[in-house]
Amino acid sequence: MAKQGAKIVVGLCVLGLLLVGGYVVLAQDDVMVIFHKEVFKRPERPPVVFTHEKHVEALGGDKSCAKCHHVYDEDKHELVYEEGEETGCADCHGFKDEKMADGSIKPSLMNAYHINCVKCHRALAKVHKETGPYTCGECHKKGNWKLVEGERSE
Repeated sequence: MAKQGAKIVVGLCVLGLLLVGGYVVLAQDDVMVIFHKEVFKRPERPPVVFTHEKHVEALGGDKSCAKCHHVYDEDKHELVYEEGEETGCADCHGFKDEKMADGSIKPSLMNAYHINCVKCHRALAKVHKETGPYTCGECHKKGNWKLVEGERSE
C-alpha cells in the first residue's frame, strides 16, 4: 500500500512539473530575441529582448498592430496597415537605407527600429508615462550575448 501511495505522489509531482513547465514555456512564447545575423553580418551590439504581448497591451490591444506592422502603398506613397500582412521588420528593411522610386527613403533595419521603438519610448518618457528603454545600453544589454552564443562573429 505504501508503494502505491508513493507512486501516486511521484505521479502527481511529475504532472505538476509538466503543468508548471508547460506554463513557463507558453508564457515565454512571445519573448523574442532581436538579433538579425542575416542582416548584420558582424553585429557590434548585443541582441535586444522584446516582449510582443507587453507591447500589444501597452499600445491598445489587437487594434494596435498598425503602429509597428506596415507595408508601403505604392499608390498612396505611404505606410499602411494590411491585416494578415504582419511580418518582421527584417522582411522589408535591410542593412542600408534604400532610396525608393518615388524619392522617399526606406530606412535600414537599424534605423527602422530606432525610428519606431526609440522614438515611441522617448515620446512616452517626455510626457512622464511608463515606457521602455531608449538608450543603447538599456536595449542592447551585454548579458544578452549569451542568448546567441555560437551565432556571433568575432
